[in-house]
Amino acid sequence: MSEDGSRHVHFMGICGSGCASIAMLAAKAGYRVSGCDQNTDSYYAKELKKLNIEIHEGHDASHLTDDVDYVAVSPALFDINPDNPELCLARERGILMTWQEFMGRYLQKDKRVIAVSGTHGKTTTTFMTAEILIDAGLDPSVEGGSVYKKWGSGGRYGESSLFLCEADEFNRNFLNYHPEIAVINNAEMDHPECFRDYDDVISAYCSFVAGSPNLKTLILNGDSEGAVDVLHRISDEPNVRAARKIIFTRDDKLHPDELPLTEVVYYRTTLKTGSGTSFEIFDRNGTHSFRMNLFGDYNVSNAVCASIIGHVLGVRDPDIQRSLLAFSGVGRRFDSVGRFQGIPVYDDYAHHPTEIRSVLTMCTEYFEGRKICAVFEPHQVSRLLLMFRQYVDALTIADHVIITKTHLGREVHKGVKPIAENVWREASDRILYAEEYEKIRDLLKELREKNECDIIVVIGAANSYKISGSLCKEGQTDE
Repeated sequence: MSEDGSRHVHFMGICGSGCASIAMLAAKAGYRVSGCDQNTDSYYAKELKKLNIEIHEGHDASHLTDDVDYVAVSPALFDINPDNPELCLARERGILMTWQEFMGRYLQKDKRVIAVSGTHGKTTTTFMTAEILIDAGLDPSVEGGSVYKKWGSGGRYGESSLFLCEADEFNRNFLNYHPEIAVINNAEMDHPECFRDYDDVISAYCSFVAGSPNLKTLILNGDSEGAVDVLHRISDEPNVRAARKIIFTRDDKLHPDELPLTEVVYYRTTLKTGSGTSFEIFDRNGTHSFRMNLFGDYNVSNAVCASIIGHVLGVRDPDIQRSLLAFSGVGRRFDSVGRFQGIPVYDDYAHHPTEIRSVLTMCTEYFEGRKICAVFEPHQVSRLLLMFRQYVDALTIADHVIITKTHLGREVHKGVKPIAENVWREASDRILYAEEYEKIRDLLKELREKNECDIIVVIGAANSYKISGSLCKEGQTDE
């Protein structure tokens, strides 16, 4: 084992969104960092390389030299190949853990943890909150699940005792964190490969909150049925009963006497323009007005949550106002990436029906009267099968939808079969199908020539960003 202060952590799956953020944060915290991944050309890899982190292509036991103290892995690797020789050697040496365990056990040790959970909106809310706390001089360490362009990574090392993180429910990863402030932004059925049903999901959120002995404040989205269900189920837990509970909602039907020992904060959107969104929060201290340069009701909800966290930690309204107004968004969250034959192209990480619906609904409001073409890379067959009708209904908010080849991800060795082309086509007359990039490009050209495509939104959680990137790169030679 290495001497304390020069400990060596090796990340398997280092080029994935969450693992990359923690690898960057560990490097900035003074750890020696190395890693490996089957795909070393991911969206996140270039940022890792800027920190001179050594990245091996593929997985091999030879990566685990004698000086490796910890092996932190993406949980997906246990599904893809649990008998991977590199995993087996790490397990044999007693140094194997998930990167979430590494963060909770080592990076968050002796920290005041703020953990943002939820099926949707975790990353944006985390980075919004980070800006508020940083601008207020609170200097937190931060972990988020994407590259925040302002930092060039998803991790930030701070000198204070605060540690702000995204808390992911997949694989019950968030049980590794013991927050002082816990957030449930929303809770829905997702990840059927590890949750039996909705009740199993809600039980996991209950364990996340009730299992923290450090809990002082619980913040929940009252517009989410799942978040409210969690509150009711755990209201008698000792840790939760003793904590301050704040629920935020745009629905004025929620009242404090209907909820156990809870402060209710109301909010409303006051103005939507081409340059941004304004909203107001109403709490026991009065009315608070804010403005941001983002669009969509879901981002208003995220901003309200971030503002409440700021208030809990003593940040004043003028500081929150400045931070939200300066916030420019997160990579792969309705990211403007360029043009294809003069058509604006946006890239978004949405992969759950609720997220897709939110993004495309926002598009129809913001680009009213313009033809929207969605390009969707399906991801996780088990989720697609469970929610197929919801996917179709959400996607066909767009005028035209191009379905691409399904990305199997951690299901690649499970023998699952993607939804067939004819099933997608028969689901809606708005749906087209194209597995190869050239066909996607040709379909978009045809739609453009027919004046049926004014906006392109590329949607997906895996390699879809490569499609949007290729469209824009090709578009540079077309104009």
